Amino acid sequence: MIIPCEVAAKSVIPALRAMVARELMEGYGMKQEVVAEGLGVTQAAVSKYRHQVRGESVELETAVEVHKMSSAIAESIANRASSLDVAQKFCQACTDIRALWLMCETCRRVDPGWDVEHCTICFGNHGCDETIRIETPSIAKYRKIPIAH
Repeated sequence: MIIPCEVAAKSVIPALRAMVARELMEGYGMKQEVVAEGLGVTQAAVSKYRHQVRGESVELETAVEVHKMSSAIAESIANRASSLDVAQKFCQACTDIRALWLMCETCRRVDPGWDVEHCTICFGNHGCDETIRIETPSIAKYRKIPIAH
């Protein structure tokens, strides 16, 4: 049995961290050590994110919505927001990414017997805040698995 939160912790969060790390280095000119401190990871992890050795198990780069999320997180870190604020942005981004069904193929790879075509675990009315920012039509754009009606 797979637990989607565990899959997210091992795939979505590292991929999102990689996007944020690259944005902080490229967009804000931060050094790896400063980025590592802001993300709460090691400098070696940031180096792996930069060189796309780590954080690439789930494809997030093609989703415009995810770029907006990673930019907001990067801006928070660059502006020295509290760890709680950054953590909340990561948590909400993870929830939104799952609701966009960007993690379904990863779940299928982890457990080929998982019925991802009919799974609704990640697309529910849940999150870290009361605001749901995802528009329903944008979901179909990223879902690679056909929805059974």
